[in-house]
Amino acid sequence: MNHQVSCCESQNCAVEARGLCKTYPNGTRALKNVNLRICGSEFIVILGPSGAGKSTLLRCMNRLVEPTGGSIHFLNENITHVSGRNIRKIRARVGMIFQQFNLVRRLSVLENVLAGRLAHCHGLLWKGLSLFKIFPRSEREIALECLRKVHIEELAFQRADTLSGGQQQRVAIARTLAQEPELILADEPVASLDPASAEIVMQTLQDIHEAQKIPVIVNLHQIELGRRYGKRIIGMKAGEICFDGSAIDLDNQTLRCIYGKELDSGLGRIKRPPVAPFLQHHPVPGVALATVE
Repeated sequence: MNHQVSCCESQNCAVEARGLCKTYPNGTRALKNVNLRICGSEFIVILGPSGAGKSTLLRCMNRLVEPTGGSIHFLNENITHVSGRNIRKIRARVGMIFQQFNLVRRLSVLENVLAGRLAHCHGLLWKGLSLFKIFPRSEREIALECLRKVHIEELAFQRADTLSGGQQQRVAIARTLAQEPELILADEPVASLDPASAEIVMQTLQDIHEAQKIPVIVNLHQIELGRRYGKRIIGMKAGEICFDGSAIDLDNQTLRCIYGKELDSGLGRIKRPPVAPFLQHHPVPGVALATVE
């Protein structure tokens, strides 16, 4: 099932994939003729089982992965084959948030956020000073403002490795904001977080999207989070887009089309093993029997 949702011609196109393909050296076809157009006003959630091609798609968008076919256009510029200095310029304009945070654990929260400013601060003197943790006051103010936007400015001078997982992910979001990105990509940003922290991170991304009008694309495994936060949902399976629509259209039939046998895992349900017949008739005192869903 595929409900196509296209950008209005009057809206700016943030990123577009045209016939995008990616085959890895081992023969794995991660992307197969993917066509996708994303506007500047969208908060998009991409759902799909492991191996569906979600991460490869995002990594093609900021050129961490080289496509083997088709093209990627960022703000109407073909970036499919850019390299060297040009590829660094593209990555400076596209904020990338990873599952594992990618913080320098021994540095303070503020210093980690200031790393996002490197692309905007030129000159050997500034870069040399940064090696000794000496930053201009104006840059420190920008970093602190980014921490305020994710509501952890009080943690600015703590070491990154003293924070919880959810707090570390918000530091990573603040570092991305310090880049002043024109597009934010988040690859499974809540996969390693508890439910409460996951909600905070998703709400933070949504608040940034709405306040700063930055298009956001998030890969998720959690279907219910996707339904709540995605203005538009893309379903991927085996390297192809099999659904493009709203949360209202994402019914169980569509989810089975996307996930197949993995649907129960995607919905967050855990099937318990059936109770042995002997235990059904001879329960162990004090032990509650599990039931099959």
